[in-house]
Amino acid sequence: MTPSSRKVWLAAAAAGLSLLVHAKGLRAPLLDYHFHRQVNTAAVARNYWRERRPLLEPRIDWEGPEDRLAATELPVYMWLYGKLWPILGLGESWGRILSAAASALTALFLFFLFDRELGTEAAFLGAGLFSFLPLEVYFGRTVQPEAAALLGGVAALYFWDRALERGRPWGPWLAATFCVFLAVGLKIAYAYLFVPLAGLTWRRLGRASWSDGRTWAAGLLSMAGVAAWYLYASQGVYVVPTHAGEFLNILEYRRLPYFLQFLVLSRFLELVLTYGGAVLFFFGAREVLLRRRDAFWIAWLGGAFLHIPALGAYGHSHEYTALPLVPVAAGLMGEGLRLLKARASSVPAPRRAWALAGVALLALAVPVHAALRVGHWYRQGFGYLARAREAAAAVSAPGDLFHTGCRAPSVALYYLDRRGWSNELETRTPADALGLIAARARQGARFLAVEKTGLFADPGGSLWRALRARSAPAWDDGALAIFPRSVSE
Repeated sequence: MTPSSRKVWLAAAAAGLSLLVHAKGLRAPLLDYHFHRQVNTAAVARNYWRERRPLLEPRIDWEGPEDRLAATELPVYMWLYGKLWPILGLGESWGRILSAAASALTALFLFFLFDRELGTEAAFLGAGLFSFLPLEVYFGRTVQPEAAALLGGVAALYFWDRALERGRPWGPWLAATFCVFLAVGLKIAYAYLFVPLAGLTWRRLGRASWSDGRTWAAGLLSMAGVAAWYLYASQGVYVVPTHAGEFLNILEYRRLPYFLQFLVLSRFLELVLTYGGAVLFFFGAREVLLRRRDAFWIAWLGGAFLHIPALGAYGHSHEYTALPLVPVAAGLMGEGLRLLKARASSVPAPRRAWALAGVALLALAVPVHAALRVGHWYRQGFGYLARAREAAAAVSAPGDLFHTGCRAPSVALYYLDRRGWSNELETRTPADALGLIAARARQGARFLAVEKTGLFADPGGSLWRALRARSAPAWDDGALAIFPRSVSE
């Protein structure tokens, strides 16, 4: 086998490992961990499919009787999701399939990037370990833009490295510029990519980086596209922050010291590295960051790490914001594993087998840790919505508006397959809940759908009695109750 064909097989193996890891739960409903963002994404994608809308018109259907422009990130992922929706009858499962495919491509690009940086053996080990790190295991197949943004970011680094080669080829320059636009457009926080991109440029061009026209042109062109999208999308209904004030409201920098220690001692150690992986990371980081003092790797790790506390409270409360740390950590872990394997192989024969077994156990500890740490994230919730579509079809027409008692605006309406409004009713006083129910009815809600929990759990309670006094439920399966509009009259 020639070296080039061997690399192809190793790259394919790394991508295959990713597909294998992310096969779990591909057809599962979207009601596992971080359900609200997954359902938001699927709801917009379903509108793309049903209404045959173009890319630049993402619409939400959980804010009243009409679809409205969604103030959301660049909707490439949701648009493609919607286009695939009817194929093979897979429907919402296409979201997970798309994310799993993006993760496999990320592993592929990582192999080729690591091969350029660290050599073929470390490239395969790093790209393989990437797919087994806890955050990637779970968020690499969730129905949200994270996997696609990570693919864009890694591909941007790979293509930019090629764009800096002798002769400065334009093809990789265009690809890198597009990938930066895609990554930052999908997730605005991926603007951190300019730190490792600057590290790559400095390593190759030195002080000439400051006056390099192609570098400045790539950055300005990619960010002009992102700015244009956010300027347009900010006219829509809030889904994610698109205005400066909305971004500032989620930061809460006064708790930054706590966020930093939590990031280092918990999230980075447990969800990015794993305990066994931390040992591999130590040896790889010592070699690449301290001994080689590689500007690119220092910038990559530093940029990915520091962008999380820069997100303040949002970065603290959303685990997936640490996902950009996973590729760079995987590369350093792959180099660490290669170094330890080489050291173990040099041990005299009587102890060599034990040394190699110890290194193998360190590597195997990574997927074991991931399975134990994030296994519960796959558990399904919101069991009361299992028959929601059936219930809505049984008591209402497709155009009837619903008011739901779900805290996450899109979730119950998505599974009911109806438009309308949603409010967290069970935490209110009975009088407040009844007042809000009446207000939504005046806006056009013909049905109220609630989980039989909280205020709605006790049929003998004051709120339940008030609802039944006006109308018996049109549906009650013990978990979900649907009342007709007369509850407000």
